[in-house]
This record gives sequence, C-alpha cells and structure tokens, in this order.
Amino acid sequence: MASGDITTRLLWAAGFLVLGVVSVYVALPVAIAFVMSFSDGQILRFPIQSWSLRWYGDFFGSRQYVDALVNTLVIALGATALSVTAGTASAWAISRRKTLATGALTLLHMLPLFVPGVVLGLGIAITFGNVRLFGVDLYGTRFIVMLAHSLWGMPLVMMLMETTFRSLDRQVLEASRDLGAGPFTTFREIVLPEVRTAIASSALFSFVVSVNEFYMALFLTTRDTQTLPVLMWLSLRSAGSPRLAVAAVVLMTIVLVSLVLLATGLRKRERKPQP
Repeated sequence: MASGDITTRLLWAAGFLVLGVVSVYVALPVAIAFVMSFSDGQILRFPIQSWSLRWYGDFFGSRQYVDALVNTLVIALGATALSVTAGTASAWAISRRKTLATGALTLLHMLPLFVPGVVLGLGIAITFGNVRLFGVDLYGTRFIVMLAHSLWGMPLVMMLMETTFRSLDRQVLEASRDLGAGPFTTFREIVLPEVRTAIASSALFSFVVSVNEFYMALFLTTRDTQTLPVLMWLSLRSAGSPRLAVAAVVLMTIVLVSLVLLATGLRKRERKPQP
C-alpha cells in the first residue's frame, strides 16, 4: 500500500475521531438535560433514581413559567420582525453602492455583535429607564426587550441579505427599470421573490438568537415580562428542581424546530437552479 494512501486513511481516521468527540461533547449536555426532565425527584440529581412526567405537568401548570414562555415567544417574534425589516432595508441600501460611507455604516451595524450583552443591556436600561411612550414607561415592557434583541438580530440579517442582494442579476433589475417599473415595484415584484428564502433564513436566525438571549433580558424585564431564560436563572438560585430541566427541554425544542426549518430552507435554496 502506498504511503500516500496510508497517510490519507490516517488523516481520515483522525478527523473522524475528532468529529465523534466533538459530537459527543455537544450532545451530552442536551441529552442529560432531556433525561433529567423525567426525574421524579425534588432536586436535580444525576443519575435519576425514579422516572416520571410530573415535572412536565408542573411546568405547563405553572402560570409563572407559561407566562415566561409566552413572553419569550412574543419578544422573539417582535425582535425578528424588527430585525428582518431594518436589516433587509439596510442591506438593500448598502448593496446598491459600495463607498467608504457604506463601509463605515456596515461596520457600525456590525458593532453590537462584538459588544457583551451585559454592556448592551445596561446601556439600554440607562438610556430608556425614564422614557415614556404614549404615557407608558418603556422600561420593563416587551417592546424594550424586542428593541434590545434586534441589536443582535439586525446585523445577522444584514450580513446574510447583503450577500444575497449582491448575487442578484443586475441586468434583470435594469430591465425592470427600462420597462417603466419604479423602485418599489421592482423590489416587490423582482427582488422579493428571489430573496424570500434568504429572508426566511435570516428571520429564523434572529428568532433563535432572541429566544436564547439572557443578559439583556435580565436588565430590561420585570416579573411580568421576564423571559424563560431569566426565570430559569432566578429559579436556579433558589431551588434547582427538575422543572428547570423541563424548561431547558422546551427551549431546546423551540431552537431545534427553528434549526430544522432553517436547514430545510437553505437546502431548498441550494437546489434552486441558477440562471
């Protein structure tokens, strides 16, 4: 057997081994949380002494946890809508012309991704702490958390959509204008049908980021608007019951469903025939 073939096989085996170790490392915490959600004990203890579904009934029977779950989903949907709208519009504007100014604006839009959530949450809490909108204090509302989460969602949308917009056939856009279509008509009739998969993918990215976000929500929510990650952290400080594992499973399920939808959308996009 040639030495090159032996080297190739050794490299393949080493890569496969690393892949297996990393896969176990990633899956192990998720698997343990899933298993712990079926414990019949009063505290989180591994291995499980007895099995039960009691904590699932306890979770969905708890108004506090259900309200936190609803807050999480509503905030994530609102943050996704804000991120997709602002991020898509920004990406479209930036992709139309590459200048020093647009480069600086792109960097500015990316900046929140590199700022710790604690810093963003504290800054937003201080900035909007005494602001009232239509007679309602913004601090502690779902809306302020949506705005905060969009700081991370919007850059993700903009990065994906800018790349997508730059891949569009410029000749088709120019032909649309030559035929008398205005900018809004061209965008609605030509651009949107071509980029809808990318929009859906970026929306799912934003949704997952918002569902999992903890630090900003900790600074900006009250007891009535706290998200599930915040409630889990507060509950862990007082008593670590298997209900926390159930909450973790619920969050993981939301994320996994979103990732499956995202992977399906990206696969359809890859299979789309190129002109």
